[in-house]
Amino acid sequence: MSMNINSNYSQFYRGTEQIKTYGANSGGKDTIVRYEFNTTDEQGNKVMDKMSREETLHAMKTISAQYGDNVIVEFSGDGMAALVDSEKKGNLDEIVRTDSAKQDAFNEAVVQMENTHRIVIPNIQTNEKLYSSLEGADENAVKAANGIIKNYFLPHNVGNITEEERQEMIAFGMEEAKYIAENYLDEEHAGEFLSAMETIAKYGMSGKVDENGNVTYDIKEGPMVGVPDDYLDRMDILKSKAPDLYNEINELNYNIVNRKGGEKFGTKFLELHKRAEKVLNSKSGDDEKTNLEVAVEEYTDWKEKIEETKLPTAFSNVKYDNLQSFFASLQNQSQLSGSWMTDNMNRFMKWLAVS
Repeated sequence: MSMNINSNYSQFYRGTEQIKTYGANSGGKDTIVRYEFNTTDEQGNKVMDKMSREETLHAMKTISAQYGDNVIVEFSGDGMAALVDSEKKGNLDEIVRTDSAKQDAFNEAVVQMENTHRIVIPNIQTNEKLYSSLEGADENAVKAANGIIKNYFLPHNVGNITEEERQEMIAFGMEEAKYIAENYLDEEHAGEFLSAMETIAKYGMSGKVDENGNVTYDIKEGPMVGVPDDYLDRMDILKSKAPDLYNEINELNYNIVNRKGGEKFGTKFLELHKRAEKVLNSKSGDDEKTNLEVAVEEYTDWKEKIEETKLPTAFSNVKYDNLQSFFASLQNQSQLSGSWMTDNMNRFMKWLAVS
């Protein structure tokens, strides 16, 4: 199955975060946008073949062109293997030329494509809070935090365990998060880190498990950092309510960036955005609320529900002063088997690079 290369790569979009997550050497850029091209989805179903070098470059150029110069577009995934191989052979400059405004972003993307373990939390504000709390932390602590999220809070598949055991896995992950906060972070960052991890654990509590053990989560993107909850992304609402119009606007933005069809830009831009405002302000249902008002209300209700979610308390009197006492204090406190506890404590030690 060959990949159909076109200008719509929304299925590969994995989220956005502030550039400060990656440190001070950002070259004036303030945002990272992530795309992940994997040959299989989270359930192991085939999505695409590995892209050729030409297909990879086309995808990267097309996506990067939609963002400003303050944005780094990060690409990853085994579907882009051809480009990584070319870069490792030292031939990258020979196979791609980008304009100077995009060159720094492109180079940064290749570096991140080869080595990244950071998970993007779908909620923008929670993602920002998590990585702000880990700024300057030991990379092994960051790796362990991501391991906790991936394996205990938001796993894609939990096999045939019971719901009570799944919740105890979440409780186990929170105890590991507390160990990181106690031993790897200063007081200010530790508080923010635990607050973020508790929120992500609550996202995990909302997970719905199907008969095959696959888990789906209800996590809303929400507004950007520092703005009120009623400042939701209008394009995100439009994508849900009028996907064809959403795609038209994206296509126009692409054409503007690439100077295709010049003289018609202004008229077309106004026409599409007038249509978009009409969709957003259209009445939805019998309650006379607009689509925008309904979206804001749904997000507010969702956020309140998450805040009211209670986390499981499977463990008590846990000691965090060192790994030996930490592990010993967790034993025999839950339905998780002794072998499971041993295996997962060993995994935690590997994340922290502790022998």
